[in-house]
Amino acid sequence: MPVSSQRNRNFDHGEPGEPGSVRRWNGFSLVELVFVVLVILILAGVAIPKIVTSIQSAHLRGAATDYGGLLQLARIYAIRDNRYYSTYILAASGTDQTPEAYVDMFPKSNTGASGNGGASIVSGDPEIVMSTEIVQQSRGSAPNTSNLQSQLLPAGSPVTPTDTSVTAATFGPLGTPCTPLALTGGSVCNSSGGATAYWTFLENTRANTWQAVTITPAGRIENWYYTGSAWSKL
Repeated sequence: MPVSSQRNRNFDHGEPGEPGSVRRWNGFSLVELVFVVLVILILAGVAIPKIVTSIQSAHLRGAATDYGGLLQLARIYAIRDNRYYSTYILAASGTDQTPEAYVDMFPKSNTGASGNGGASIVSGDPEIVMSTEIVQQSRGSAPNTSNLQSQLLPAGSPVTPTDTSVTAATFGPLGTPCTPLALTGGSVCNSSGGATAYWTFLENTRANTWQAVTITPAGRIENWYYTGSAWSKL
């Protein structure tokens, strides 16, 4: 046999370790590849919904936290400026597809009144932007509000929390929440309106999850989340 033919035979069919030989490796079969892809798809089908839910929960919690911080800012400014400031949530509408919340500070009237009554955000008003799936809901749409009220106020309290979807949360110069009273020459917002508490309900409409932000008569701002049966403080 010619030398060249012998070398070719050794190269193609030689045993591992023989001079001039190579080791042959077998690849994955089609069945094995299909099985691996199937396992990956199953794992993705389980993991992706959980990841999406976690992201949506984070959006809701972030919106409630930011809104609570905005309320605290309104309280600080009310004390500093010796005025009363209201905080509004504007729903997404028209070209503005994101909900916004802001402290209605400008313009400032000589009568002591501030802002434009929640009509729009004016330059200088502190504001936050919420995720598109976050919606402010009324008390009537929120779940188990009696449970939340029992934790917010002591038993037998004559105070009924004010729904901020109807009346904006307002702080007066004393740093406590108050009910605005219309008087000749302007409005006041202090203890003359009686003890006041507020609650705001936020829903993630994609995940159908809820959070609430409350203000006690003493001015304490608290965040809550709904567990599916009751409200729990964050």
